[in-house]
Amino acid sequence: MRCPDQKAPSELENGCKMSIVIVDDNPGSLEYLSTALAGSGLKVFTARSGEEGLALIYRHRPQIVLSDLIMPTLSGLEVLRMVKEFDPKISVVIMSSDDPADAMAKAMEQGSADYLKKPITLSVLRNCVRQLIQTHVVETPTS
Repeated sequence: MRCPDQKAPSELENGCKMSIVIVDDNPGSLEYLSTALAGSGLKVFTARSGEEGLALIYRHRPQIVLSDLIMPTLSGLEVLRMVKEFDPKISVVIMSSDDPADAMAKAMEQGSADYLKKPITLSVLRNCVRQLIQTHVVETPTS
């Protein structure tokens, strides 16, 4: 696939559009997050389970992953660990409405780029993603 030559803020130096995978077992949260980021210029993929999310991550190799912490079968921390093993450059943000005592510390120790407490306001979500986009644009070598 060839990417366009014109670079937008959510594009890498090679002109390819950046992508994000959102993993959340709550359909309402998934809809809210994907709708909030739809106008960001990112290619947005959604998954309702850790397994489905990992399949998308392995297939599309996004720059950013937003994952709920507490999900059936695979937790957000397990998704984080597997993503970091697959590609340490992928920025993973853990989100949670519950606040297990040491969840934030564990997430940050395992390489999470951020930890967002639900409900997430639009401004917090967009600022977090904007900072991660800038990080990836800066880190991408020019050709």
